[in-house]
Amino acid sequence: MKHSNKHDNRKFAIYSRKSKYTGKGESTTNQIEMCKNKILYTFPDADIENDIIIYEDEGYTGYNMNRPDFQRMLKDIRDKKIKTIAFYKLDRISRNVSEFSNLVNELDEYEVTFLSATESIENVTPTGRAMMFMISVFAQLERDTIAERIRDNMIELAKTGRWLGGQTPTGYDSEPIVYHDLEGKKRTLFKLTENDELPTIITLFSKMLELKSLTKLETYTLQNDMVTKEGKRFTRWGLKAILTNPVYAVADQNILDYLTDLKLNIYAEEKDFNGKHGLMVYNKTEKKGKSKTVVKKDMEEWIVAIGKHKGTIKGKDWVEVQDLLKQNAHMQYRKPTTSNALLSGILKCSHCGSYMRAKLQGKDTDSQGRRKFSYMCELKDQSKKVKCQCPNINGLEADRLVLEEIKKLTNPASKFYEALKKISKDNFSKAYKDNEELKALKKQINKNENEIKALSDRLPYIAVELVHEQSEKIVELKQKTTELQNKVKSLTNTNYEEISDKESADVLLNVLDTYTTSFDNLDLNTKRNMIKLLVSSITSDGEDITINLIGTRTVKNEDISSCACTKKQDTLMITNFPTGEHCKRNFNVL
Repeated sequence: MKHSNKHDNRKFAIYSRKSKYTGKGESTTNQIEMCKNKILYTFPDADIENDIIIYEDEGYTGYNMNRPDFQRMLKDIRDKKIKTIAFYKLDRISRNVSEFSNLVNELDEYEVTFLSATESIENVTPTGRAMMFMISVFAQLERDTIAERIRDNMIELAKTGRWLGGQTPTGYDSEPIVYHDLEGKKRTLFKLTENDELPTIITLFSKMLELKSLTKLETYTLQNDMVTKEGKRFTRWGLKAILTNPVYAVADQNILDYLTDLKLNIYAEEKDFNGKHGLMVYNKTEKKGKSKTVVKKDMEEWIVAIGKHKGTIKGKDWVEVQDLLKQNAHMQYRKPTTSNALLSGILKCSHCGSYMRAKLQGKDTDSQGRRKFSYMCELKDQSKKVKCQCPNINGLEADRLVLEEIKKLTNPASKFYEALKKISKDNFSKAYKDNEELKALKKQINKNENEIKALSDRLPYIAVELVHEQSEKIVELKQKTTELQNKVKSLTNTNYEEISDKESADVLLNVLDTYTTSFDNLDLNTKRNMIKLLVSSITSDGEDITINLIGTRTVKNEDISSCACTKKQDTLMITNFPTGEHCKRNFNVL
């Protein structure tokens, strides 16, 4: 292969990829060695030590190009650092014809050539490009064939009614069942078994039938201290997910008629809908796009079977709940916000910690024509004042007072500005930042999160019998990560955003200097984003507004001797709320 410019100072890239959950294929180490040999054979003058950059992704599918090192390689290509990409086989680059075609066009733009260690392909001549695309087509065909085989396996497994893994529905645990197949080999499958969360599910369905409203059901759960399996408050969306989950429905004639009317794929005999077991529905969701967003599939793709677990909600009641949800669809909850509410998504209730959202006050306007509104605690509204009674505050006045203080921060004489200058000059080095244990914990958390993502990306493409095993690994990693995060919180003893380095301080100083004279002319979203940048929290108890600037820290008395920062407080009282209430602005400065 000839390169377009022998004086080209760009480097060779070696890209390797392997799905580490299979025992097949060459390891990334072997792939890299074979690519090095190919580069030396094709370009004898290449300097292996200095002319090559290695990019390595392990545990990622070739279905899309959203892989860490692959993206790093693309960035280097766009920065004109790469002249040739070497790889073991073309399917290491991509198994998606559409994305591969776009990649080839981009590589042409940057004059980057291909080099395969095992295939006679290149992207310079018409024949080489044609061969390259042909191989890409076959790579996608292989992937699609594997996906089809997985679906076929899933259908066969569905007929057994087993639980295939993942997070179990509220009210159920996953129980292993050990058996021996026809060849005498020991096998394990899983089924759902009831736990002490199930009464909550029964109550939710019963109350939905009684109240006939998802919003009223949410209020009921708040008033009666009902929480999710994670101990959090129920939301409308979480409740809907439970109420529409077929796993709770008893497989009886009512359910069969309902599913038949929907023209779903039912892998069970009519006699199996005898009211003894629950339903299992497979293939309901898929991950789409680079962000791996989970979306529901069309219902005609669902796979419905009879589960091995006992059904909970009678078919008639479950179907009636679905009808109620459909009837109320046109009355879906819409957040009562106002477009000029500056503190939306920022202001929180100091009583319960919920966000205070904007609520319009009829059609009244102020002297400038702005719609009047108040900030109201979300929990107070949802629980109908049972769980929180925080008084509403005047929205326009609250926004004005907060803006006043934010504008003051741009003054070089302000305490906050002076504190940033001190950080920028001294580059504070706090004791906990140098804590080796803390560094190790954060490193392990990052490693766990990367492994969780890799496992999740891989799940749709592995053999069905391995799905539960991989799901259990994900759950285990998430539990370990949570434990590590709790240790980090314990070590830092903080729930604030800490400005602890020169770079962060310089960024904030630059923002303040930039908007010193133009703050009033900024649009609402820019003002809101600037507030988020400069404050760690804004809270109200219905009388006072407390602003805590970013970098604030509450220090326990016993910690002061060992901490490089101390707490100072400047409190300003304002009594000009139109309601006669007052506003307190607190500033905790390093």
